[in-house]
Amino acid sequence: MAKCELSIELDEPNRVYHEGEKVEGIAHVKVDSTVKCTGLVLSTGWKTHGRGNVTSGPTEETTVFSGQWTQGTKYEYRFSLSAGDWPQTYHGQILSIDHYVEAKAKIPWAFDPKTATPFMVRVTQLPTWHDEELSQILKKSKKPQIIGMVLFAVICVPQLRFTGWVGVGVLGFVGLAVAVFWLKQKFLPRYLLGTPNFYIQEDTLAPGSELVGEFITQTRKTVVPNAITVALRGTEVCVSGSGSNRTTHKNVVFEEIQELQSNTTLQAGTENRCPFSFQLPEDAALSVNLKENSLIWSVEVEVDIPRWPDWRKNQSIYIVPTNEKRLGLGSDQSGAGVTRASDTLAQEKSQASDSATENSNSMMAAGVTFVETVAQIWAVRDDRDQLEMVVDAVIGLSFTIEAQVERRLLYAGDEDPNVYKDGYAVWARYPGPRLPLVLYVPHDLGDEFEQLGRGAWTGRGVVVGWDSLHGRLQIKLDSTS
Repeated sequence: MAKCELSIELDEPNRVYHEGEKVEGIAHVKVDSTVKCTGLVLSTGWKTHGRGNVTSGPTEETTVFSGQWTQGTKYEYRFSLSAGDWPQTYHGQILSIDHYVEAKAKIPWAFDPKTATPFMVRVTQLPTWHDEELSQILKKSKKPQIIGMVLFAVICVPQLRFTGWVGVGVLGFVGLAVAVFWLKQKFLPRYLLGTPNFYIQEDTLAPGSELVGEFITQTRKTVVPNAITVALRGTEVCVSGSGSNRTTHKNVVFEEIQELQSNTTLQAGTENRCPFSFQLPEDAALSVNLKENSLIWSVEVEVDIPRWPDWRKNQSIYIVPTNEKRLGLGSDQSGAGVTRASDTLAQEKSQASDSATENSNSMMAAGVTFVETVAQIWAVRDDRDQLEMVVDAVIGLSFTIEAQVERRLLYAGDEDPNVYKDGYAVWARYPGPRLPLVLYVPHDLGDEFEQLGRGAWTGRGVVVGWDSLHGRLQIKLDSTS
């Protein structure tokens, strides 16, 4: 049987590639006897390895040769293939993701020889098809409850149907266990704490950015918790095997815990607010959800109540890539590249600040639109003085507002003078750029927002200020919207 040796030589083996770039090199072929090849296929793609079942995906494929190779001859075939736009190369403890150039020779009536060479991919922006994956990860915390109900129906209902009174007994026992679990985990903590909840200003963040949130509760009775803590975690989750042999492996790659309050009295009937913030690591791993291999980031708040079931809630967040190409990094990972990126960013900020004064002075006189207002605020969002100048210029102006709702009925109370009587405040976001907003909703629009959920809303509103604590533009909606 003829022996066919394949090897791949990359032009830049140490290069870090970005989406849209080409991986170039040479595929080498050596045969020890004349052999027919029905196709030498070169391709790029990615593959997971670690504790979980292997997940893989293709990027680009091309056939560079079809015909006969002669004994003793060495062949070379140049290639130029797309590097791929997702996922990013990642090397963890129980999960790794690598991109490869693979060469495969199709030899009739023989095993097809193949070889692969890895290369690094760094993603600078999410692909357009990625919204569905993002939504799946952000909803991941809700799956255990759904799975539990499904298992309950699958296991218990057949028992009731086929085993008579034994089934009734099993159903009653399981129902009692579920009731006890609900009583301990849901009802009793809320009985003391009233309506505990926590909110995150932005659930989609880039490495190195700040995560800001707040825990809010209004207790029914006076409570002195042992502690109120909030934890930020990044966790590798891998699933191996299937069926009865299916096993889930988890490894925490990042964890930071903050204590919000300790031995502090929560007075009955008084709204208690505990703000918190985390600085994400500059090298924080991007969130991924590759079927049975995932990297999940989450925030969990826990209230440790003495001699009482504790209250806790977990919410997923999504870590997305910083757009390095906008900063001029490209594929240069040297210190000079970082310097050029910093200079470019500083120049952008300077230009935005210079134009902010001129634009804000003309906003009152010109027929400025909400789109232009959002764009100007977004441009100077990191410069407090310029930001306040722009916001002051548009306070009192009425616009047609487009907003993507994030959190309904966030808070209401006399402490915020912008809240309507019997109205609500809702966290939302402008579609693009994704500027955070606070919408003050009158009572007569409450049902509309209740039905809307996390959908898009359009109507009239007046700019009333800037929420500096949460970094949001404040807009009071018109009840006739």
